Amino acid sequence: MTDRPLFSVVVPTWQGSAPWLAECLEGIAAQRTHRPQVIVVFDGPADECQGIARTILPGARQLPFKEQRGFACAASAGLRAARGQLVGLLNDDAVPRPDWLEAMAVAAERHPDVGSFASRVLRADDPATIDSAGHGLARWGEAFAIGGGQPDGPSYRAERAVFGAPACAAVYRWELLRDCGAFDPEFVAYLEDVDLSLRAQLSGFSCRYIPDARVVHRGSASYGWGRGDGHAEGLVARNRVRLLLKSMPRNTLRAGALAAVASLVAELGYRTVTARHAGPVAAGLVAGIRDARSALAARGAALGGRRVDDEAIGRVLKESERLLAELDGGTGRRLRRSLAVGLARSIDRRERRLNSNPFEE
Repeated sequence: MTDRPLFSVVVPTWQGSAPWLAECLEGIAAQRTHRPQVIVVFDGPADECQGIARTILPGARQLPFKEQRGFACAASAGLRAARGQLVGLLNDDAVPRPDWLEAMAVAAERHPDVGSFASRVLRADDPATIDSAGHGLARWGEAFAIGGGQPDGPSYRAERAVFGAPACAAVYRWELLRDCGAFDPEFVAYLEDVDLSLRAQLSGFSCRYIPDARVVHRGSASYGWGRGDGHAEGLVARNRVRLLLKSMPRNTLRAGALAAVASLVAELGYRTVTARHAGPVAAGLVAGIRDARSALAARGAALGGRRVDDEAIGRVLKESERLLAELDGGTGRRLRRSLAVGLARSIDRRERRLNSNPFEE
């Protein structure tokens, strides 16, 4: 460990990211107190982006792919190549403030038992609005950005434990990546970071939200996703099924299976009524179910390093559910919040029944 630099920073990018890549790399170059090892991964041919990287960060290591493989694969290649004791991951449309790494270094020293750190991510089009303050996961498999769309205020300026760190601006300890591996390439994009956070929590690596580690994020620009054609929504739906079947602990999955189905049906129904990509979401769910055998076959590797019992992971997931229920906004969010409260209560009842009769099917 002594020959490792303190920080590495990984930036996955691709040919469509040239309009905003420079700003991201300039943000890394402008860090006040740390000069990290920088690894830029080019997911497929990207001559213009490679030229931008050479100009702004001539000392950065470049990892070019001959063809596009997806964000999860590209990010994982960079994470595996990183030598830092702390490994940062930035979307190419995320711009760190000059004291980002300094805040993360202070937090890592103050919390030596914490495995990953989430940034205070603000929306580029409205820096007074939270993009994410960590991410959460419910027992029924619903993932969400903590604070997403909420005004930045006192509650988001306090450090706290969270479920996980969104990949747009995360920092991982080298030991977490050593023990848990990187992202599952089968996710392609979306929820790969939630899957890693779940595996990390089960392996005993907690996460902490660091409000002083600020990053501005364009959102839906990085990597060409969020194109408005439903592609992203379909991937999220497919990957949610994979996440549940592959990485959710057996007893949690057993107690939450009916709630997961109810949540997915509600999501599809809402999208049908509002005409918001119901077709791609339905296709994604079908794809996730079709790939169930592959997901179940991966459970051994995903859960093989588990060190945390059901009670402990239950506390983490229930705290996430509380934060989900606190999200405020329009009609859609109010419905989501009401559903979350109802699903959480139904799982609590199911868990009590299963605990009193462990042989119940």
